[in-house]
Amino acid sequence: MKEKFTERIILIKALQGNKKAFGYIFDKYNKKIYRFIFFKVSKHEAAEDLTSQVFLKAWEYIINKNKIDNLQAFLYQVARNTVIDYYRSKEREELPLIYEDKDTVSQEKIVFLDRELDGKIDKEKLLKIINNLRGQYREVITLRYVEEYSINEISKILNKSKVNIRVMIHRALKDIKEMLTDQKNG
Repeated sequence: MKEKFTERIILIKALQGNKKAFGYIFDKYNKKIYRFIFFKVSKHEAAEDLTSQVFLKAWEYIINKNKIDNLQAFLYQVARNTVIDYYRSKEREELPLIYEDKDTVSQEKIVFLDRELDGKIDKEKLLKIINNLRGQYREVITLRYVEEYSINEISKILNKSKVNIRVMIHRALKDIKEMLTDQKNG
């Protein structure tokens, strides 16, 4: 609760044009936004460029005195839209995800997901399975089990109801379990 209050004060200062306040926002969210974007583009240079664009767009939005209810959700929405724009400009049809960076999302980050699946699963296999999920399923699994956001936070980031997020997570976990079963049987 105290952190949300502090973040709100920082946001108000940033809305007043305080560059140090925006620097605090950048420092707090830079790595998270980079990791989120990298998980979608799988190239360091592109992820770095897109992350910079996200914070530039956020700064421009803030200095124009636009209202922001939830800073975290706002930054992730800007990141999602920036990635979509990136792929539109590249004229690609599918958003690929080939996760190769062990430092960006370590295998320990998916322990929470491993517990949800009730088993000792090879983390490399699990990352490959996550990569093969459909776009929105991959996104909710990443936000829930890699970034460890709550259902409420994910619903704000994706601008969907909590029920919808729970259903998407349930279906994604079902798909993951089926893929794991197929690998064991195949």
